Amino acid sequence: MADVAFLAQVPSSTLSRLWQEESWLDGVSGVTLQRLITAVPGLARYVEGRSNAARLASALRRCAESGLTVRRDRLEMLVAQGQCVQYLATALEAAAGVMRGNERDAVSNLARCWGAKQSAALDAIVIPAASVLADPGEVVDKALQLIDAVDTGTNCLHTTVGYGILVHKLTRLTGAVPAEISPDTAERCSAFAYRSGAIGVLLQTNDLDTAVAYHRELKANPLLRRNELWSLASFSADIPQTPQLALAGATGLSRTAMDVIGDVADRNDAYLHYLVTTAIPLLLSYDPSFGASKDILRQVVGNRLAHGVADERARAATTALARSIQ
Repeated sequence: MADVAFLAQVPSSTLSRLWQEESWLDGVSGVTLQRLITAVPGLARYVEGRSNAARLASALRRCAESGLTVRRDRLEMLVAQGQCVQYLATALEAAAGVMRGNERDAVSNLARCWGAKQSAALDAIVIPAASVLADPGEVVDKALQLIDAVDTGTNCLHTTVGYGILVHKLTRLTGAVPAEISPDTAERCSAFAYRSGAIGVLLQTNDLDTAVAYHRELKANPLLRRNELWSLASFSADIPQTPQLALAGATGLSRTAMDVIGDVADRNDAYLHYLVTTAIPLLLSYDPSFGASKDILRQVVGNRLAHGVADERARAATTALARSIQ
């Protein structure tokens, strides 16, 4: 103990008191804990693990109180596979908020599911084939009832993102946009929700007419274009989330570029059409180097064409992009 006190520069009396307390971590000051972490190997990992366990336990209690049954074996498997405990806990709390009909709590937690890893954690809760819930359909039914209760007349960041995620996930699960959202909007929340529904339709139904219509609406509405760029870059964590959908401070879009390149290779024809007519040209207009990955983009677009694009319109649009970036 004396060695720890010396290395951490913490009084021996403080260490002695903490040593005798089973719940010492709950009462230790931030300064003392930071000093101990620098001096005691493995303590940082222990603190993180305890924090994760407490957060997950709280989320599971909320689920139980809201009537949701969680498959603990499935949840433990996801954690063992490397899923972030904090992201899973947030997704579970969002589901519990939906079940309670608490739109503010649900939207606030859903807003924190923006990002590739966060979205994957949410999918682990709501996608039936892989859900940690015994009956994810309960959450979907409640969410469809909840969606009209959300106040979308605000440009609050959490409402904008949370409501948009709610629209997107329900669209992917049902194949139809669950709310009337006009593309002719001057409100950031509506612009984000319109995109969320359109992207959900593309991914779920492979409807190329939706990609064409979305491209047409973006050409006519500057807010939709700004929202598209902000959505791509913030989802990939190249820029911070801001209520104004601002791109200030973005010095490059390297993560965004690589995420889009991956989608060019893997997504369906309708989504490919959206990428080559809307997302990629917009990103190139902002960052002509395409996150310093333009050569990779050329190669992947060429490979996609070589492997065949079934839809004629998607094939023609991809060919046109390939020529424009040579």
